[in-house]
Amino acid sequence: MSIYHFKCVSCTKLMGITEDFLGKQMRCPHCQTIQMLPMINAAGSAEAPPPAPVQAVEPDTDIMNFKYQSPESPAPEELPREILSFPGSDKAQETSAEEYAAVLPPVEDKDSNAVPTEIFNSETNGATQSESAAPAPWDNAPSITGEAARKRPVASKSMAMPIIFFSLLSYSVMATAILILILVRMKTAGPLHPLEYIPDVDGDNPGAKRTKIRFNHDKETTQTIVPAHLRTKIGVAIRVGELEVTPLAVEKATVSVLVSGFSKSEPCKGDSLVLRLKLKNVSKDQTFSPLDYYFNRKWKEKSRNSYPPPFTFVQFGTEKPEKSFFGGPANWLPLALAGSKKSQSPRETVEDENLDKILEPGDEMTAFLCTDGDDSSAQEILNHQGPMLWRLQVRRGLVSVGAKEIPATAVIGVEFGAIDVKQSPAAS
Repeated sequence: MSIYHFKCVSCTKLMGITEDFLGKQMRCPHCQTIQMLPMINAAGSAEAPPPAPVQAVEPDTDIMNFKYQSPESPAPEELPREILSFPGSDKAQETSAEEYAAVLPPVEDKDSNAVPTEIFNSETNGATQSESAAPAPWDNAPSITGEAARKRPVASKSMAMPIIFFSLLSYSVMATAILILILVRMKTAGPLHPLEYIPDVDGDNPGAKRTKIRFNHDKETTQTIVPAHLRTKIGVAIRVGELEVTPLAVEKATVSVLVSGFSKSEPCKGDSLVLRLKLKNVSKDQTFSPLDYYFNRKWKEKSRNSYPPPFTFVQFGTEKPEKSFFGGPANWLPLALAGSKKSQSPRETVEDENLDKILEPGDEMTAFLCTDGDDSSAQEILNHQGPMLWRLQVRRGLVSVGAKEIPATAVIGVEFGAIDVKQSPAAS
């Protein structure tokens, strides 16, 4: 089947059709102008277009508004009949890319100005409906514009802009909040006078500097009333921070003191009151020693002491102390000075007291505290019939203070009476 080329009467560009569409209406694929195509006689010359068919289809709005332009019959030499290299054709012509792209199928788009395809497919010479609906031979023809469209990269959605936008928004909100806070603080404190911040760089002595904080306490501080939530009884566990403490028993026993440099311990002159404990590290990621020899060191109020009174002691009464008995029978000395020439006294520990054991997370241990068996006044504890409170200082793990975590201790109280005191031959 031959393909014929015609120039559009409107845009003068080439469009190609087959014999089946000669003498019919056709929409230009370039300018979309609808025009009547001429007939080609046997000699290859153009004939006048046939009259419009009598039986017209139902009027369409687009067709009624269309301004018809009758094409002028061009000269025979202006109507080339060459074929554009389609499959099955036996002729070829050298054409440009623009003219090659003009070889498109008849109008089938749904544009508002488009004429229904039934008008183009209808036959005036009695052809059957099946023949008029047959696909045109150029349906599968190559298209330069189609190849370019298929090669065009598909635009992908990028998350870069939303991420940048929300980042800048968050930064602006935070910066605004900080600025407001600074302005409020400046307004509250007021501006500093130049005489309030003179640099301290002159003089014989250096300026102020940070030093290690040491908690200095006196007897009145150590005897502060223990609150109810920090008290327990024999056999009842209590938790403070990351430490769980269970008082097991209160006993009357003789304990021995081991002096550094000696291999044999010396028993105290009199009996001591002994508090046996079970301690458990309930934290998940902290390691610490619940007790310390420093907490239960020997201390007497009337003697010369280089250290403040300990928080561990036995008192008469459970509220404000009626009478207090501080510490145990062993003199305490820092490990750094133990055995050195600078120390004026040796380091002492109570045998099997077990106050220096370190607990890993989940570990538990048993230990005991005792009163001073060498102090004659402390013997009064053994005969007291009223209520008593054994106050003991323990390590509780890390505590958050501001933006830092610091190791801390706490004081808990164990309530007991004479009925709870048992007799034991030795504390071991």
